[in-house]
Amino acid sequence: MSAKDTVVATKEVPAPPRQSRFSLRAPRDPGFAALRRAARAAIVIPLAFALGTFVLHLGQNVIFIVFGCFALLVITDFGGLRPARARAYLTATAVGAGLVALGSFVSLTIAAAAAVTFVVALVISFARVFGGYFVAGQTGMLLAYIVATAVPAPSSSIPTRVGAFALAGVISTLAGVFMWPRFERVTLCKQAAKACLRMADLVEALNAGGDATELQRWIDAARAAEQAARREYVATAKRPAGPARRDRALAQLLIELQRIVDIVEHPFYQYRASVVPRIAERDRLAASTVAALRASADVLTGGTPPDLRAVEDTRLAHRAALDRWAGEELKAGRPADQVLDGLDVDHTLRVIAYLTIALGSNAIITAGGRPEVNVGRSVSASGGLGGVMPSRSRDDPHAPRPLFHGGPIESARGYRPGHCRGAGESPGTTARILVLGVVLGGLFALVAGTNSVLLWSVLPFAIFLAAYASTAIGFAAGQAAFSLLLIIMFNLIVPTGWQIGVVRIEDLLVGVAISVVVGVLLWPRGVRRALAHAIARFYRAISAYLDRSFDHILGLTRPGDADPLRRVALQAGDLAGEAFDDFVNEKAVSPLSPDRAGFLLSAGNHAILAADLLEWLAGMGYQASTCAEGARAVETQVLILLASLVQLADRLALVHAAERHDDVSVDRLRAAAVDCLRRWRNDESAGRGAMAVVMAGEWTQNVARLVADLEQPVNAAVEAARLPWWR
Repeated sequence: MSAKDTVVATKEVPAPPRQSRFSLRAPRDPGFAALRRAARAAIVIPLAFALGTFVLHLGQNVIFIVFGCFALLVITDFGGLRPARARAYLTATAVGAGLVALGSFVSLTIAAAAAVTFVVALVISFARVFGGYFVAGQTGMLLAYIVATAVPAPSSSIPTRVGAFALAGVISTLAGVFMWPRFERVTLCKQAAKACLRMADLVEALNAGGDATELQRWIDAARAAEQAARREYVATAKRPAGPARRDRALAQLLIELQRIVDIVEHPFYQYRASVVPRIAERDRLAASTVAALRASADVLTGGTPPDLRAVEDTRLAHRAALDRWAGEELKAGRPADQVLDGLDVDHTLRVIAYLTIALGSNAIITAGGRPEVNVGRSVSASGGLGGVMPSRSRDDPHAPRPLFHGGPIESARGYRPGHCRGAGESPGTTARILVLGVVLGGLFALVAGTNSVLLWSVLPFAIFLAAYASTAIGFAAGQAAFSLLLIIMFNLIVPTGWQIGVVRIEDLLVGVAISVVVGVLLWPRGVRRALAHAIARFYRAISAYLDRSFDHILGLTRPGDADPLRRVALQAGDLAGEAFDDFVNEKAVSPLSPDRAGFLLSAGNHAILAADLLEWLAGMGYQASTCAEGARAVETQVLILLASLVQLADRLALVHAAERHDDVSVDRLRAAAVDCLRRWRNDESAGRGAMAVVMAGEWTQNVARLVADLEQPVNAAVEAARLPWWR
């Protein structure tokens, strides 16, 4: 192949830093999920209440129908397809019935009730590690137990109580499955599949070249599809479920879709005349990438999975062909800077292909399968928004490594707001709004007195407000509305007028006091600061791993001693993933949105992937030992990059970070690469060393872009972490 085997095309040099698009503000009630839930509860719960009161004559035990329906239809509100949703509701009904029986059994003895409550709360809290439905049902099941324990009754009442809760479970199952269900996950997967198809069209247009206006049209279409999928995810994230393995894979897939569009829209070059390698392997790589993206869309909607091995095989073949092309062009007299231009043009496609492998793997996991290619996650299988990459396999040793206890019901004291309070909601804020809710409820009780007709008339509206406010307004507002609902409901069961409001105020003050003490002693910084500190430790560990990996490919140290650093980075990622789980499952309003928090974690995993690839390249013999000057020049830029990453970690840890004055210089990276390519022209043995400098420079730019994109999410995380605990 010679100089005539090239074409003139657009070429990339690093574009200036751009504004990040990682935060999408969701409307107050995206998809009308809260409206559906509240309307359903406002219809079903009063009817169930009336059934238990006037038909079954359950007396005070009717609260287990009311609280059971509220716990299952409002607090829990399972999602998913109808069969899975029905199984979840019925399972929660069985578990809740058992907890009602247990709570009733120990309700007459304060010491036993306290001890068992500790155990039950501990077990239910730890059940969240299973993710998904376990997290969704956590608070509802705790409420079922607390109500049974808080209203003392003899053991002979257990069958009646359990029967009432079981009836609530059956009613809730039917309502949740057939009454205005919203299949968020199905809709989200369809949106993600559409975005995958638009990505395939975009990559196809990128490879075909042609008019820049036409390419921009494909970019706009892909961006619109990707943002539509992310908006659907933001709406779905409002549901009370934590990310299990499949949920995390789906979240990661959406971030990878975004990064593919970013790379094409803001490539590592400005448009100017440049050579493009005319090699068949480029078209094969583009074709396999497009096919994998389209198959990823298929698997998300029940089709066949993508062939990720084909993408990896064509990447390897393209790497070898690109090396041959560069050597032949240099021998034919092509200037080294033009050869570097050609290498840079194909680098965009190579990065997209590597993201496609991760995206396709996450699509398969989201669909409930396992990737055919051995896929290792940058975090453990049970956690983290991890990146994915092919693992070292037996047939390919050079493949990348994987990366109320008391009297009657009207004086029940056990159900206190602190017991079911969101992890991120401050006791101070909760107390103020709760008092307002109780005062309003007391005023209404004073006006209504024991007028049952008026109370029954207002009950559906109170249920609607309690169900709607927690999502569309805020958790504390929901608790205030719930306090109003309790006053109305208890006055219907045992008419006492305004006195119940006084009891409720006493209860909430005790509950808030307990919450303040426990929160300050055991959770002084809150989940937002815990997340920031965990991400900071993650970034520091990544910096050390990247440092060693760059040293290997630059020939500064011998390959083979990076595994301990990689393990430390993965362990830090595990802890950051757990902190992320806590963050997305809290109910507090925060300056840091869930999608930005997800990007903080995902960016770290992508940086680990970059280090993995550098290690793999060094293991294949790409080391810059034959071009020491170029290696030192790249090392200088790598140190600037790592300092930027450590500075982000310092800011997240809320420690004083030294001001950074230098940015990664693309011109110096290019100068180092051009110098090494010139050496290759005169010394064939310098080929892999020259390519090592080229690839080290490329990945320095890639990670530098990632660090630049982290600026706004880090600012939001720091702002959230600095908020006082009482806010």
